[in-house]
Amino acid sequence: MSLKKIGALLTACLFTTILLGQQGSVSGNVKTSTGAPLSSAVISIAGKNIHTIANDSGFFRINDLAYGNYSLAVIYLGEVLLTQQITVNQPTQELQLLASPSARMIDEVKIIGVKPVIARQSEYVSKMPLNSMENSQVYTGITSTLITQQKVYNLDDVVRNAPGINKSNDNWPGSLMYGGATYVSRGFGTEVRALNGLACNVVMPSDVQNVSRIEVIKGPSATLFGSVITSYGGLINRVTKKPYEEFSVAADASAGSYNFQRLGLDVNLPLNKDKTFLSRLNVATSTQGNFTDNGGYTKNTMIAPSFTYKLNDKVRIDLSSEIYNTLSAGNSMGVMFTLMPSAIKQYTRQILTDNHIPEANINYIMSQMPSTVKEAFGTENVNEFGLDRFRSFMNKNIEAKSQAMNLNATVQYKISPQWTSTTSALYLSGSDDGYEARYVLLPNVVPALLNSLSSGVPKFGTPGADYLGRNSRHFESSVSSSQLQQNFTGDFKIGGMRNRMVIGLDYYYFRSSSVWRNFTGTLFTVPYEGFFDVVKIRDSAANYYDFEKTRLDNIFATKQNKNNTDYGVNNSIYSVFVNDVLNISDNLLINAGARLDRFVAKGNYDGVSNQWKDGYKQNAFSPKVGLVYQPLREKLSLFANYQTGFNNRSGAGEDNKPFKPEHSYQWETGVKYALFNGNFTGTVSYYNITVNDIVRTNPKNVFFSIQDGTQKSKGFEAEVLGNPLPQFNVMLGYAYNDSRYVRADSTVNGLRPTTAGPYHQANLWLHYHFITKNFLNNFSIGAGGNYVGQTFAMNLNPDGAFIVPAYTLVNAKVSYDRNNYSFTLRVNNLLDENIWTGANSIRPQMPRQFVGSVAIKL
Repeated sequence: MSLKKIGALLTACLFTTILLGQQGSVSGNVKTSTGAPLSSAVISIAGKNIHTIANDSGFFRINDLAYGNYSLAVIYLGEVLLTQQITVNQPTQELQLLASPSARMIDEVKIIGVKPVIARQSEYVSKMPLNSMENSQVYTGITSTLITQQKVYNLDDVVRNAPGINKSNDNWPGSLMYGGATYVSRGFGTEVRALNGLACNVVMPSDVQNVSRIEVIKGPSATLFGSVITSYGGLINRVTKKPYEEFSVAADASAGSYNFQRLGLDVNLPLNKDKTFLSRLNVATSTQGNFTDNGGYTKNTMIAPSFTYKLNDKVRIDLSSEIYNTLSAGNSMGVMFTLMPSAIKQYTRQILTDNHIPEANINYIMSQMPSTVKEAFGTENVNEFGLDRFRSFMNKNIEAKSQAMNLNATVQYKISPQWTSTTSALYLSGSDDGYEARYVLLPNVVPALLNSLSSGVPKFGTPGADYLGRNSRHFESSVSSSQLQQNFTGDFKIGGMRNRMVIGLDYYYFRSSSVWRNFTGTLFTVPYEGFFDVVKIRDSAANYYDFEKTRLDNIFATKQNKNNTDYGVNNSIYSVFVNDVLNISDNLLINAGARLDRFVAKGNYDGVSNQWKDGYKQNAFSPKVGLVYQPLREKLSLFANYQTGFNNRSGAGEDNKPFKPEHSYQWETGVKYALFNGNFTGTVSYYNITVNDIVRTNPKNVFFSIQDGTQKSKGFEAEVLGNPLPQFNVMLGYAYNDSRYVRADSTVNGLRPTTAGPYHQANLWLHYHFITKNFLNNFSIGAGGNYVGQTFAMNLNPDGAFIVPAYTLVNAKVSYDRNNYSFTLRVNNLLDENIWTGANSIRPQMPRQFVGSVAIKL
């Protein structure tokens, strides 16, 4: 062989080696023939164990492909829709794929729910389109796909899919302003109070029928959302369904244990041939029994119409509304712990003083009384009080009801290729009325002491609690609010560097009026406001059924207090904010923003004097800074953020100087990742939050307050989302939180707040959809749950704590899905754990419950 041939051969071998050693990526979009994104399509490389799933916009990316020729396939619900030969010979390559599934298959995917279960991008979290890897803030977007997959129907079951979130309280049944669930995030309570990124500061529908996505946003977020709907631990944004361009009708019916019944309807209808005027209607009605012996229940009804009008390529108008009502019958606020040992001592001292007992005798009696929770109640564990979760202690004719309506309008105008104007408005109004029903756990020292004082020889009983005090008052309220927000969103370059910016103006108005009617009852032998009677917790109780509406009405007619509580709020907030995401390079981003907020509280209206009283005004400034570095672009993201929050505080100190807003500061750092072609994504982060300027009792003058309190909360969160196979998804989360008061009233200083939730919690969900050629084809199975560590229902100095034990909630489901119908059996609380939750009060949670459902789509 000649030297020339040998040289040519060596050159070819070297060139081939270089090619084989080089790698590139393939990305692009997969769409249907109508141009709609084919989300959830599987993009696979034939003969290789390489695949990815198109996101909600149809985008996909496959990385680390060695240079060469491949056969690429688009698979939808197990059926190959498209095969295409591709050649990878450059670092990046873009494809535009056209693959149209049949209408039958689109119906099937919406019923089965095999699309990505977690949203990777949101237009609300940053007030601009920004994917999670570019965002220095941590959030979890729970999609309607996961809701369909798990076959859940209420917000509680949806929210618990986010790591570090758990429900702490159920609040007031039937109340529009104070009802709904309270959740704990990063050591602070938060509620579902954001609607499509705007403030909806009342209870929203608990049914998921009109939910497209639930966004759990972590940490102080006042820069973009203000203080109305955020807590220092974050906020929860409820994103509603929007119309789309295809006609469809979907309906589902469910029934289950404890008188659960539900019907849901979703109708989507284009209103013109050009499909520029679209409509959608979601309706849901449900009844859920309360599983106790009184046959109580909660009924919910919701009607949610929505419209979209595409005026042209530049203008889009969205209009939606929700009209909903709730009737709560025979449901209590739970068991409260207002009579702690220190409070009992205080009341006893007052009674003895009023009866002119010598101070020395009073001090001796005080020294003999129980001083801690364990001494008074015999235990600190709420599961050891002997409370029976199936006993109601009330009649179901004690009711509360609410009704509300919200109207949301958005006009989006494309000013130029770089700038977009978005004008959003939200109006809501509602009212409620009914009875509160709550119980106070009474330690045995209370009846023993009250029944023995007249004899001159006080007795303290045995440690334990044999009685509940039944308490009630009547409430009625009305509420309305309006918000107008104007955002200008830009995507432009300065000096060759990309800027994504939002400039916003915001006006918010809130007004409410509430009236509570109170009465004076008796606590054994002592007059006590709000007490209807006392009842035995265990054994027989002759007055068990006395706590009912007719007797309550009679008490209000004969013993109603003249000093009924009237309460009103009339607040206006004027805000301006700006946020910019600057690409220093393709891999390095800086996020900076600030908000200036003007809060005006008009105060309370006094009809006698025809004046508003106790009004005040405050200014607040809330900055944020974030840094994102991607050593592996779109695969690995290192981030850090500094975020702030605030809450307006009324009142003044001893020097008559008005209080200023309370402020919180968070710094956080962590890692976000999207590995194996995005099939494994997640976040690991550490945060540290400090709250300053908390109003507390002045230690030098207890008749005044001082604003120097501090609370600290720090912790760790981790989340793993996996699609090891297209039909198999895994969700796993863990969170640890350490929260405590470091400068506060002596009763709580150094302690963990009751509102901080557990130290440890975890969540898990596994789901597999069978696409096979045997009898398992079209079956789906799923199982998961939540571990919630012990919490404190009360935690005070020197009394001690009421401990709510840790629990593990396990849920499971199996479904059979065909074309356009589905059958499902779900089991909630599979292990039938005796679960109680609460902060300051406790309520039992649902025992094991079986729910069957059928869904159809036309």
